[in-house]
Order: sequence, then structure tokens, then C-alpha cells
Amino acid sequence: MAILLIPAAAFTLVTFVIAALWRLGLALFRRPAPRFWRRTLKAHAGLFAFHLFLTVPLLLGYLLSRSPGTRRDERAYAGPRLAPDGSWLLQSRESLAAEAHGTTKVDPAVQAAALKRTVALKTRDGVRLRAFLVPASTPPADGAPRFVAVLVHGLYRGALEIEMPGSMLRELGGEVLLLELRNHGGSGRAKATFGSDESLDVLAAVEFLRGRPESQGRPLVLFAVSLGTAGAALAAPHVPGLAGLVLDAPMDSLEATALRELRSGTMAQSIRQPWAWTVLWSARHLGGIPIDAVRPQEALRRLPPNVAVLLIGAGHDERMPPDSVRAFFDGLPTVPDRKELWIQAEATHGKVWVKDPGEYRKRLAAFCAKLADPPAATIR
Repeated sequence: MAILLIPAAAFTLVTFVIAALWRLGLALFRRPAPRFWRRTLKAHAGLFAFHLFLTVPLLLGYLLSRSPGTRRDERAYAGPRLAPDGSWLLQSRESLAAEAHGTTKVDPAVQAAALKRTVALKTRDGVRLRAFLVPASTPPADGAPRFVAVLVHGLYRGALEIEMPGSMLRELGGEVLLLELRNHGGSGRAKATFGSDESLDVLAAVEFLRGRPESQGRPLVLFAVSLGTAGAALAAPHVPGLAGLVLDAPMDSLEATALRELRSGTMAQSIRQPWAWTVLWSARHLGGIPIDAVRPQEALRRLPPNVAVLLIGAGHDERMPPDSVRAFFDGLPTVPDRKELWIQAEATHGKVWVKDPGEYRKRLAAFCAKLADPPAATIR
């Protein structure tokens, strides 16, 4: 509630100070002001309620619709780095901070090679995107990857977030493309839709991989976490030749996820009813977010039943709780032997691969094994 109470009190204080200054002026000019403070206090009690129930939640909804972007400590990320032996040199927020403070030095050759992995994409609606293409670590004898994968990050993050799953898929024989969604990382700015238009970003990445000769005849995989699962899920039914889909912390619908996000955390930070509905109304009508159009669970009902699917959840995830992930899994049209659900009981939101990297890689390996089995589709 503090997130609502403090701004409401601040807005009320502004007009109260103005009223106090006005009263001071009247006193200096010896002008009478009968019952001034009584009327002022009564009016400002009403103003406080007005700000608390309308002004602040409406403003929050609008500001949230304009907020997407990579957090400050990740903006220096310039792409995945490979050691001379080909191993992936995983980066983190901590490693970026160490480089910024000069406590860690990076081999200029490694840095230059990372920049060369940058890929420029353009969506159907004209947004320019940045992505990073990393070749498979152990491709077959013909030099082509066993499969190709588009990886999509979450809200306020960037390609840095998906380095670890990207490195795992690469070790399993995949060529991976780490995609940065619009408004994030090095990609261009555009109106944020929290999944709807972001699905066009995913399709642009797919089209790029389709145009690569090395990708021909190889299974195509979409991997996404958190917000990225909305864009990936909405794009998936429109990707002919999709072989596999991995969703970590999958969003069932934007409205349900937003309501859970608003009420999560401590009482000081949470926004509950009736304020939450006002915030969403503002985001929908003032911010222009197509909340009703972002329904990933519903979109995946159109997914071909032969597409291999791996859903991953965390036991301590308030945004995408285990029950919603299980319901998501149950609603998939995928044939039973081609879909798998894994909920890591001790992990938090988007941190399953951090909590249990060994099991995460094992699950990805089992998933990738299905890609080679009929009837998995391939890029054509």
C-alpha cells in the first residue's frame, strides 16, 4: 500500500502547502479568513482519497505501460563471448559491474569476436532488433547444427539473461540466436504491448534463421522465459516447421499475470483490489496495452499436436505460480509423449537454471532428443 499512500500524500501535500502559503498571505495583509483551516483540512481529506483511489493508480498504469527497457546494470552487455577453446564464457550482472569498475579486464580479441556475432533484424512493423548468433559447439561432420533455436528473455532484461540456457542448448548441438525484444538491449524503441507485437520480434528471428543455408533441414526450437513466453507463445502457431517449444515461467494471460504481479511482494509494495483494476484500466485505455489480446495459453491451443513442448516452473514463483503452470500444461493440445512439465520446488521466478543447472541441462537434453524423432518438423 505504501506505493499508493506515499504518492497520494505527496500530491495532497502540494496543494496543502499552496493553501498554507495563501493563508499566510492573507494574514500578512490582515485579510479575514473565517474557518479557513477547517475547510482546508476537510477539502484535503477528500483530495487525499481522490488521489489514492484515482490519480495515483491511473498514473501508475500509464507509467507501467511506458516502462519496458533493460535494467541499467545490463545495458553494457555487448554479446556472448567464447574462449579460444570454443567454450562459452558466461557473463552476469556482477561481471559487467566488475568490468565497468575496471577490476576485470577482457581479452580484446574475445571482445571483438563477440561483436561479430551481432545480428541486425527488422520486424514486419519496421522495428529494428539486435540479436546474437552463436554456432553449435559440436556440429555434425557436415558442419550444420543438429537444430537451431531462438531464445527470448524476460521483462527489463536482455540477451544476458538467457546466456546460460543458450550455452546448454549450444552444448547439445544447437545453433542459438539470442534475441533482444523491442525496447530492450540494443533493439529499437516501439510501443510496448507485453507480448502482442513482441511476437513479431520472434517471427523476425525465425525468418532470419530460415534464410541461413546452414539451417535448412534442421529442427527449429523456440525457448523463452517470463515475458518472452508471451511473444513466443503467440508466435508459435504461426511458425510452420516448428519442432519444439520450451517455456520457462510461462505466462498464461497478461491480465492474470499483471494482477498477480501487482499483489506480489510485501504489503508495502503490493497493489490489491480495488486499486489493481484501476491500474489495469489505465494501462489498457490510457497506455494502449492490448491486455485482452495477450493470452498465450489460449494461443497455444492452436499449436500442432506433434510439436515437442517442455514447460518449466518454479515452486516459489508468485507471478507464474505452479498451479497456473500446471493448468497451462494440461491445456496444451500436444500428444502426451511429446510434452513434459517440470516444476523445480525450491526455485524462484526465472531462476530454475540457476538453482539446479544440472537437472535443467538434463531436461533440455531429453527435450532435444525428441527433436530427432518423427514426427518433429524441420525448417524448410
